[in-house]
This record gives sequence, C-alpha cells and structure tokens, in this order.
Amino acid sequence: MSAEANLRLKLESGASRVFNLLQITRAMREALKREPTPEELFFASRGLNDVILIKEPNVAGEKGADPFDAPLPVRTKVYVPYNAENPYEGGQSSFTDDARFEEVLAYMVGKGRVDAGSFERDLRKIRTLEQMPSLDPFLLRDRFAMSGERVNEAYFRLSEEDWRAIRAHMRERFVLIGRFATEGKGDVPAATIDMLVDRIWEARNLEPLFPLLAAFGLPADRAGEFFYSWKGIGFFDYEFTRNTSKVRAFSQWIQTAQPRGYADREEAEAIERGRAHVRARVRAMLGDTLQTLGEFNTSFDQLFRKRETAANFSNFMLHSRRHFWRLGNNLNGIYHVLTIWDRATRRSVDRTLPVQQMIELLRIMRELL
Repeated sequence: MSAEANLRLKLESGASRVFNLLQITRAMREALKREPTPEELFFASRGLNDVILIKEPNVAGEKGADPFDAPLPVRTKVYVPYNAENPYEGGQSSFTDDARFEEVLAYMVGKGRVDAGSFERDLRKIRTLEQMPSLDPFLLRDRFAMSGERVNEAYFRLSEEDWRAIRAHMRERFVLIGRFATEGKGDVPAATIDMLVDRIWEARNLEPLFPLLAAFGLPADRAGEFFYSWKGIGFFDYEFTRNTSKVRAFSQWIQTAQPRGYADREEAEAIERGRAHVRARVRAMLGDTLQTLGEFNTSFDQLFRKRETAANFSNFMLHSRRHFWRLGNNLNGIYHVLTIWDRATRRSVDRTLPVQQMIELLRIMRELL
C-alpha cells in the first residue's frame, strides 16, 4: 500500500477520531454548486476549512493521565494538507497543546489570508474541540449547542432522526435523576421535571441539584463537569451497544483470519506479530471499556432504579471526567480499527486478504492503537 493510500485510509475512516473539515467543506461546495458563504463555513478564516482535525492518544502522558491537569490523555492535531485537491500527498501538522500552536497555525493556513478577529473566534472553536476526548458527530453537535456557537449542521453529519433517538435514549436516565431530586417535595409538575432535565442536559444552572450533590458528597462547583462527562459516558454506552455485533465480528477475525495464498516463514511471522499486538491492544481496551460501562450502569441502577445505595454512583460521578476521557480514547481507537478493517475486507466474501495486504493492514492497525 502506498503512503498516499495509507494516509487516505487513516483520514477517511475515523468518524470519532477524525474531523475532516476539508472533505465536508468540499462536499458542501459540490452540493451547493457554489462557494459557501462565511456563515455556512465552520471556521470564519477560509483557510482553516481546508484542515483535518485528528484525536491521538497522548502516549507521553497516558500512564495515570488526569484530565484535570496537563497533559490531556488525548491530544488534538491540526493537519494542513500541502495540496487541498489531494490531501493525501502529505502536509504539515501541529498539536493544539504545542507552545507555539497559534503562531504555527496562522502560518500554515496563510497569515495574509487570516483576519485577526476571525482567527480569534476560530481559535475558540479549536479550544472547544480540544476539550473533547472524541470527535463523534453527536458529541460535536451537543458541545457546540451547549456553547451557543453557531455551526452549520452539515459539519456534524448526523441525521435529525439519529440525533433525536440518541437524545431520547439518554434523557430517560435524566428524568429518573430529576424525579429522585424532587422526591418529598409534594406533587411536582411534569414541567418542573422537564426543566430540571434540560438543565442537567445542558450542564448549567444546576443550583436545584446542589442539595442532591451535597448528599452524595460531591462538590457543587463541579456540577457542570460531572453531568457533562456523565452524559458523554451515556452516549458512549449507547453507541457501544449498537456496535457490539461489529466488535464481535472483528474479534473473531483477528483471532482466526489467515491470508489468502501462500505466506513464507517471514511473512507468516510478520502476520502473527501484527495479529498478536492488535489482539492484545483491542482486548485491553475492550476490557477497560466494558468494566467502566458496567460500573456506569450498575451504579445508576443501584441508586435510581433499585434505591439500594448511592455510594457507587457518587464514586463513579466523582471520577466521571476521567472515565469520559479514557472511554473516548479507547473507543476512538477501537472504532477507527473497525472501520478500516471493514473497508479493507468487505469486498471479500470470507474477509480474507492477500498476504502483503494483510501485513499492511495489521501494520496500520498497530499504528492506530
């Protein structure tokens, strides 16, 4: 596989890890049959709409990484192609936590084309993206809706039907929290519960929940962080459940798949090394994910459904931000690998690949994990 094809596969296959503004903006131009207006573009600085944002594990800080302190466990890279017509030829990149990021970004997108005021607004959007562990379309739309920043819906690539389905699923839990918080206060109108649920969803104006948080031993000044992170975990739980069959199919493939055709000893060993590495990493990431989501569901049910104990929910909520970032990192990698695997093998009835293609696919997966 050529370097260009390798880069194409990585940049076009990671819905939760890659925010391909260049691709989306180009599709918008084709659909509109004209140049989008500044209001229709994601960034006010036109040059920035030709970039690709990528989430990558922070290898240097991944051991014990704490989202409250730098470095974040997931870093955000801005990739600027040399050639917007063919972004897979290569380009320049910079991480948002680099000391000279703003200066480098202005240079990469063309300093003469960047208006100072517009650039500042665009940097705020980049900082918003930086404070997210995942670039999944649902999380993107939700975060910008919370911030009040106007963003063209085309950049989220999420149907209204999917948006509503996800929200409806997750709001069921918030309704139970709202009812729990208002118990003992007489006949509480449904409108009051709805108002409280909206506040929990938006993670702001949470004063009515302060007594509840105090009873759980949780600091009120972190209420917004707790509920935003907990909502994000709820989304990951929903999405992971929908992807269970794909995860199982891939897990079976990585255990048993053999290349198509004859592999000499060196090639067979390369395949087994790649398979062992990918299998071990996916197993570890899945194990951590299942444990965290299990604690998420169990602690909620114990308190809000069974009315047994608040201890586990309080402890989980206290560390919700750390759980949110770790889950994002794990699932970004898993979903990226799943998508690449599906694209590379879907044309084969038994999902087998020629020897060299299988070696290359396993190499790419190792890099992504």
